[in-house]
Amino acid sequence: MTRRRSGPLDMSVLMGATLAQGKLGTGVQRARALLLWPQAVGPEISRLTRPRSVQGGTLFVEVRDSAAAHHLTMQRHHFLERLNSLLDERQRLTELRFSVGHIRPPPDAPRAAPLPAPDRARARKLVKEVADPELKQVALRAAEAVTRARRWREEQGWRPCPVCGEPSPPKPAQEPCRDCALTLDDPLVRRAARLLLRDPEGLAGLRERLGDSGATGARYLALRQLEEQLDLLALECARSGGEEGYVMFLKAQAETYLCLHLGKSRSELRRTDRRALPEKARQVLGAGRDT
Repeated sequence: MTRRRSGPLDMSVLMGATLAQGKLGTGVQRARALLLWPQAVGPEISRLTRPRSVQGGTLFVEVRDSAAAHHLTMQRHHFLERLNSLLDERQRLTELRFSVGHIRPPPDAPRAAPLPAPDRARARKLVKEVADPELKQVALRAAEAVTRARRWREEQGWRPCPVCGEPSPPKPAQEPCRDCALTLDDPLVRRAARLLLRDPEGLAGLRERLGDSGATGARYLALRQLEEQLDLLALECARSGGEEGYVMFLKAQAETYLCLHLGKSRSELRRTDRRALPEKARQVLGAGRDT
């Protein structure tokens, strides 16, 4: 009766025993030489050859034509040395034989999609402030290249960043691009956003201090916070049956939102501008006599 061993056995021991019982070990050793052929000879030679079989200690390899077979035969000792360095001692080969066979040609490399035509209207808008005629032509060509790249990104599925509006790689959710995400984390930009909640007409001054990207980031943060406040206030107005205090506060926050969203001063706002408000706030303010 065979005595059972206690404790777990190493997986390699179990696999070796299984392969030996099934008389598969020799086949696996031969297959290993075939699988390692591309690694031993490199991608260029691998595309021109196909390892066919192992018989005894000889690996038979097919090539496209007799000229290639002759050339590779002259270099076979180099390939044999590299291949044996990847094999176990008991799997090592003693010879390589090259013969002409059918080798599929490598697939053609995919062609890059041509760039779309530039957005010339947008390019002209980008350089409208350039006064010098010679400089303007150079700037216009550069702007056309920028708009062409922008169109290409849009055709590849890129979506506008919610902060800067430039195309950015698609994401699971509508998130700012990497540069804007860094800008939004800037403490100066966050502080500027809080200032805009009290004084939305101060946006022009922020551009002078923080630049366009900083001011745009502060505006984005302020608008997101105002949207949340407007939704909550609209809900409270509906629950309270239109209590005057809630409605007045909702109107004040709505004006702040519209100033930032439309780029207008409070005196320039018109009642029709309320169409730009978030839906809940627009419905509440349009439900009373103040429409």
